Amino acid sequence: GVEGRPNSIKLYMPARTVQVLVKDSMVQGGVKLYVAEEFLAGHGLSPADVSVQQQVWQGAEQVMLDPVPLGADGCLHLKDTFEATFRLLGSTGEELACVASKDGLFRAYFPGEYTVSGSGFLANGAPADLPPTVPVGPCAVDAPPPVKAKPAKMTKSQEAAAPVPVVAAAAEQSEEALPARPRVDMARAYSGLHFVSTEVLDALDKAEAEEAENAEARVTHLAEAVASFGSGGVQEISESYKAFGLQRVSQDCWTFCEWVPNAAAVFLAGDFNAWDTSATPLAESTESAGLWSCTIRGAACARLTKGSKYKLFIRPMSGGDYWAVPAWSTCYTHTEGTGLLDAVCWPLEAPTDRSVAPAPAAEKIYECHVGLAGAREGGRSGFAEAAEALLPRVARNGYTSVLLIGALECKEYASMGAQPIGLFAPASRLGTPKDLAAFVQKAHSLGLRVLLSIAHDGAACCEDGLPGQFFPEGEAGFHPATGARLFDYSKQEVLRYLLSSINFWMTMYGIDGFRFQNVSSIIYEDHGMWVPTDPAELDEYLTADNKLNNAGVHYLMMATSLVHDIKKDATVIADEITNFPSLCAPVADGGLGFDVRQASAMPQHLRTLLRTRRDEEFGMAELVEAACRAKDARAGEKVLGCSEAYEHCTVGRRPLKIAMLSWETLHTIAAGGVAPHVTELSAALHDAGHEVHIFTRTVNGQTWEHPVWGVHYHEVAFQTSGDFVCEIENMCSAFVGHLLHVEHSVGGFDIVHGHDWLLGPAVSQP
Repeated sequence: GVEGRPNSIKLYMPARTVQVLVKDSMVQGGVKLYVAEEFLAGHGLSPADVSVQQQVWQGAEQVMLDPVPLGADGCLHLKDTFEATFRLLGSTGEELACVASKDGLFRAYFPGEYTVSGSGFLANGAPADLPPTVPVGPCAVDAPPPVKAKPAKMTKSQEAAAPVPVVAAAAEQSEEALPARPRVDMARAYSGLHFVSTEVLDALDKAEAEEAENAEARVTHLAEAVASFGSGGVQEISESYKAFGLQRVSQDCWTFCEWVPNAAAVFLAGDFNAWDTSATPLAESTESAGLWSCTIRGAACARLTKGSKYKLFIRPMSGGDYWAVPAWSTCYTHTEGTGLLDAVCWPLEAPTDRSVAPAPAAEKIYECHVGLAGAREGGRSGFAEAAEALLPRVARNGYTSVLLIGALECKEYASMGAQPIGLFAPASRLGTPKDLAAFVQKAHSLGLRVLLSIAHDGAACCEDGLPGQFFPEGEAGFHPATGARLFDYSKQEVLRYLLSSINFWMTMYGIDGFRFQNVSSIIYEDHGMWVPTDPAELDEYLTADNKLNNAGVHYLMMATSLVHDIKKDATVIADEITNFPSLCAPVADGGLGFDVRQASAMPQHLRTLLRTRRDEEFGMAELVEAACRAKDARAGEKVLGCSEAYEHCTVGRRPLKIAMLSWETLHTIAAGGVAPHVTELSAALHDAGHEVHIFTRTVNGQTWEHPVWGVHYHEVAFQTSGDFVCEIENMCSAFVGHLLHVEHSVGGFDIVHGHDWLLGPAVSQP
């Protein structure tokens, strides 16, 4: 209640639409209109001279009905309506305008009695209920403007006794339009009240009940999923990083464990055994199918030192043998000869003397990519440089936390961490695991917490990325917009991998919380691409079947619970833009357990202001509202506001995979005028951050691949012929065949372009 008065509200409505839901019983009786005698006398009219012309909606248009005269008592009863918009007409058809309306129309928004008062505006109640007013007649143009009297100062007792209006909005009238009419305080609104029946209100209650049932069902299904892990639950399975991957047991013993389903044989090869693909075989577990492990001792163990490279050599049950990068590797390196990433032996130990930054009452987060934070011309910075140059400045400026983006190893540096190739290794371009650990330690010593932005919605689609068993088969395993491989949350080994990565970063590096990127892609079956943003429409959308990825929802509940179990004051941020209900509700109540929703409207709003208005016209209230996005937040949620985020600028356009088919280039065979165009265009596209592959004729009779200035050149061999047309057809078919082979390794191309007209039939073939 307002000022201690029950069942009352105060509304501030600058350019807002208010919708009030009431029952049918409150909208009976229609609208009864009176015209005060003072108003009629001011215009020299009697009740018989005045008529009412009502404005109504007919379809999508507003039309004026025929005028209806007032009764002899100066009253007109509109029995069949609960709101009325009308104009008053005099005896000669002249309009008697409302002084509180820009268009001169009177508006009644609720059933009841209304009187056109002597001052010329619509007042609540019958004439007998109104205080006496000054009659208003025709105004002289040269009449002096009214003098605004200074209000008398009231005592505190008088202020307490003074009435408080429910809606206080001054009617702003120009002095030129109404020079002689007295100013009055009145409520003015241009939005109506919308009334619904009890059936609609019951439907709203039903929607709330359905959401409560859904929350209860989520809790039940979550308990069933956790029970499948065994007695240790989520905590035990999240500690699998201590057993999987390459582990040093002692000075003369290493172990290795990996999940490789559908394999006939698995071998570990690397610098330690001279890359012998049969020297170190793995044995499949008899208890858990698909889990392969081995123990390394002796001379091979002595050669397995920090920095040595290793890989898996897999012999599948069907198909050819292939190399794979271990999923649980804690460090990678880029091998120039192959253009691929290799796993690197890098043993880690959890520090025992780590400093801890206290949890702030209110967080002020500095988002950064350390490769860009202190980059010098011609190079990039890393964890070590950022720890010295960046962190002290962040602490001095009053921030409480640092949010790292792009800190995990990715195939493409331009993706800024959106598509990692593994979830346990820091980006090798930014430094070593030791450098990252020192960065976190330095931040904690300055009182800064370190948050990590992680992409648990999917991973990079590439030859040296995560293997296919982590993702659904077919099109369901790819994001329709980004091309990322999507995790299969219904598999226990996938959950083991994801949950273990959370425990790993918090335990081994001291990370204080996470931002989960693209949470909508995890929650919805359509990955949040076609989800309505209006809360009411979203609630209706979620009641339909097959809209939610229930396995993904359960995973998020496990992940947030795990974070808070490890560190109670940790911060878990959801990058979620669809206004999903219960996102920040406790897991015990069926919510997803996030602490904060990141869905600020400020970046787009600020761009709109810069394009359309001058800076002196910016309003602080609208800036704060846009930053917090209060209109879209669910009740009780915290919203992470920002004026700019990396996703609005750096990763606004994802890198494309582009295939170019041409029979000549400047770096292979240059026979005509196409070569410079192909070469220069491909280099420019690469400089713009895209992945470019050129398929062209070979110069040595063999099919092979080599990079030139970052562009992948695929020189393709084909059968020659004395018939030129036949040879060109063979060349084009060979290009397309090799393109399909490459697509199987790196994922589908976004653009396939044939630079020669002869390639058209080959490219367009099904």
